[in-house]
Amino acid sequence: MALTGKQHCDTLDLIRALAAGAVCVSHLRNLMFVDYRSSAGIGLAGKAFYFVSNYGHTAVIVFFLLSGYFVGGSVLRQAEAGTWNWQRYLTERMSRLWIVLIPALLLTMFWDRMGIALAGGPFYLGTEGTFDQQINVASHLGAATLACNLAFLQTLACGTYGSNGPLWSLANEFWYYLWFPACFVLLRQRRGFGAFAAAAFALATMIAFPSLLSGFGLWLLGVVLVVLEKRFPARRARTGLPWFTLASGAVFVAALVCSRLFVWSNDWIVGVPCFIFLRCILWENVRLHPAPLSRIAIRFSGFSYSLYLTHFSFILFVAAVGFGQRIQFDARGALVLLGMLALCYVYAYAVYLLFERNTKRVQRSIQKFRFLRATPAQVAPHGGSRGSIG
Repeated sequence: MALTGKQHCDTLDLIRALAAGAVCVSHLRNLMFVDYRSSAGIGLAGKAFYFVSNYGHTAVIVFFLLSGYFVGGSVLRQAEAGTWNWQRYLTERMSRLWIVLIPALLLTMFWDRMGIALAGGPFYLGTEGTFDQQINVASHLGAATLACNLAFLQTLACGTYGSNGPLWSLANEFWYYLWFPACFVLLRQRRGFGAFAAAAFALATMIAFPSLLSGFGLWLLGVVLVVLEKRFPARRARTGLPWFTLASGAVFVAALVCSRLFVWSNDWIVGVPCFIFLRCILWENVRLHPAPLSRIAIRFSGFSYSLYLTHFSFILFVAAVGFGQRIQFDARGALVLLGMLALCYVYAYAVYLLFERNTKRVQRSIQKFRFLRATPAQVAPHGGSRGSIG
């Protein structure tokens, strides 16, 4: 890692890309390979694989922190500049979420219906024994469930659509996107019917959806990163290694290991060390070096949202139709893992090229409508949302 004065933090891109990869690898392991207790004669490499390949849920915690930093930070900056408004914010957030969610739901329908028709059986009935797929997929492919997921009510009023279990966290993201600005605008303005109505709606939905509150606290830690960054700006000069980043990174890794060794299920045990690690990265102004590593991190981070939403149903289809049962993690299994991981990334990148890459273009097209067009005084650079799942 090297120090640079550029504003964009490619180190956070690397973290986001690794988190998306961790989710994909976790689902590959659970859907395609037998459980650790059923594995036969695996060596040290196999044991290491089973240990490090089960951090999918933890990776989502990292997503929440990064989302709070980027999305919540954009709200803070625009509000301070006097350019924030609900209309543009919701346009940007909803278009950002739906531009991948809609094709992902259609692709889920395609893979699931094809898989049920060609193979069916335990994988799609939820009886294969894998922790990640325990539902009858056919019962989750109805139009009502599709509409419910489009409205970001999965896990709250319905199940996730089809086999696409990772959609659970998208409901969290959506409601956090609404809750934070609703509360912040009220605290900032302290007047106006609109501000009180938005805050009342946020409070009512918080009471109605208590299962989302713990994740919202982690998301708010990402916003705290923005506040700390403003009050204690990044160091402009540094000699030697970024010791605070290295030390906090070691603590974060230790928390990850302990969460597996001692089966601690509290997300905050990992979330707080991750928050400290991210704070040190931002304070010490750590950037990636050499330049090719930076470009790779930015590239893979750019389509991590597409990867997150599209990989699960595709993996399940290949497992059910191509293999028929979960396999051992041996030399052949390692090749299957690498091949499937490559296929998932190619598939997600194709979805990115067709849809996610056009997010800004879609947003500009929407804003051309007169009722959404901002006045010149309202136009300001927006904080990116690279860190969020959506």
